[in-house]
Amino acid sequence: MAEFQELIKNFDRIRDYMRQFYIYGFKVRNDYDTKSARTYDNERRRIESWLSGYTTSEYTSKGKKVYINVDSKAISQNPLYAAWKSKSFTDNDILLHFFLLDLLAGCPTGLTAGELCDRISKEYGVVFDSQTVRLKLKEYAGLGLLEAKKEGKNLAYSMMPSSASNIPSAGFSDPGTHSSAVPALACSAPGSPSLWDRLITAITFFQEAAPFGMIGSTILDREDVSNELFQFKHHFIVHTLEDGVLLSILEAIKGRCVIEYENKSSRTGNVTTISGLPLKIFVSTCTGRRYVCLYLPRLRRFSNARLDSISAVRIGDPFENYEEIQRDLNKNIAKCWGVSFGGGQSRIEEICVKLYIDEKKEPHVLNRLYREGRGGEVLKIRDNEYLYTGLFFDTNEMLSWIKSFTGRVLDIQGSNRFAIAKIIHDWDSMYNMYCKKEEG
Repeated sequence: MAEFQELIKNFDRIRDYMRQFYIYGFKVRNDYDTKSARTYDNERRRIESWLSGYTTSEYTSKGKKVYINVDSKAISQNPLYAAWKSKSFTDNDILLHFFLLDLLAGCPTGLTAGELCDRISKEYGVVFDSQTVRLKLKEYAGLGLLEAKKEGKNLAYSMMPSSASNIPSAGFSDPGTHSSAVPALACSAPGSPSLWDRLITAITFFQEAAPFGMIGSTILDREDVSNELFQFKHHFIVHTLEDGVLLSILEAIKGRCVIEYENKSSRTGNVTTISGLPLKIFVSTCTGRRYVCLYLPRLRRFSNARLDSISAVRIGDPFENYEEIQRDLNKNIAKCWGVSFGGGQSRIEEICVKLYIDEKKEPHVLNRLYREGRGGEVLKIRDNEYLYTGLFFDTNEMLSWIKSFTGRVLDIQGSNRFAIAKIIHDWDSMYNMYCKKEEG
C-alpha cells in the first residue's frame, strides 16, 4: 500500500497531475488510470496540504472535481511555489551534504570519491557505498557547488571557487544579515531606505513578475519577509511549473546546443521524442503561455512547442551553423502573427480585410488597427473605409483579432480558404442567433 508523504521525488509526475486535475480541472478520480486509486488519494492529499485555502470542489455528472480557485489580486505569493519547496530527501542526503563540504573545504587540491569514502569512515564513523558518494559528487558538480578535475583515471572533486571572493567582504560578509551588519549595503542618504531594503523590495516584485520567481520566494522565506507591496491583475501562476524545463532550455540556448525532449500532446496524450535547436522563448501576452522556438534540422524548418507539454529535456552537442540559423529566424519572425510558422506547400498566406471605421467618432478603433496590425499595411480607400492587407505564415491565428472588429468588416478575402470560411461561418451563426427576425 502506498504511504502518503508530503514531500516528493519526481517533480514531473506531480507537475502533470496538478495540471490535469487542479489547473485544467477536467479530470476526476475515475479518470486517473496511471496507477491505483490509492495513489490518486495520496497525490490529492499531498497537493491539498500545499494548497490549503486555494482549492474548490464541485460535483458533476462524472464525479467530484477539485481545482485551484484564487483571486490574483488577493494573494501575496504564488501558491504553486510550494511544489518546488517540497522535494524529499533521506538521512544519507543530509549527512553526505555536510560530510563532503566539510572535508573538501579543508582540501583545496581535491579528493576522489574513494578517498572521500575512506575519510568519512575514519573521521565520522559512518560507512557509505562508494557509488552513493560518487553520485552525490556528480550531482553537486552539476549544480556548480563542486569542481571536477581529471586525475589519471579518476575524478578529483574540490570546492568551486567562490564568486564572493571578488566582492568586498564589508558588503557581503553575511548575506543573511540586515543592513546593520552589512555596511556596504546600508550606504544611503539619511532617512532613506537602505540598499538591502531596496533589494528586498526588488525581489518581492521579481518573485511574482518574472520566470524563476520561486528563487525570489525562497530568498524572502529566508529573510522572513512577505509581499505587502505588489498585486497583479493578470497573474499566470501556473507557468511556474514549467521553470525546470525552461532552465534546461535556456542553458542549451546559451551553449548553442541541440536538445532532445519528450512532448506530450494535450489532445491525444501521445508522447513523442523530438530533437531540435532552441533559439528563443516566446511568451503570450494574453495567456502567459510560453513556447520554445526551435529549428528542426531533419525537417529544415522552424517550429514552436509549448513548455507545458515538454518534459525530460536532454542537452546535446553544440550546433555548427547557429549564427546562420539565428539570422534566418529573425527574418521569419516578422511573418508570424502568433507562434505558427505555417505548413504545407504554400507557407505564406495573404489576407485582405475591408473595414468601415467612423474617423470622427471612432478614432480609437483606427488607432488599434495601426497599432495591432503587426506589420500589415493599412490603406485608406475612401472616407471611413480602410483596407488592411498582410502576408503571414498562418492567417488562422488572426481570426480572434479580426473578430474584435465584428460589425465593421465589409469584406474579407484570403489565400487560406479554410480560415476565411471559418470566420464567415461564425459571423453567419451570430447573425442568425441575434439579428435574424423570426418568420411569421
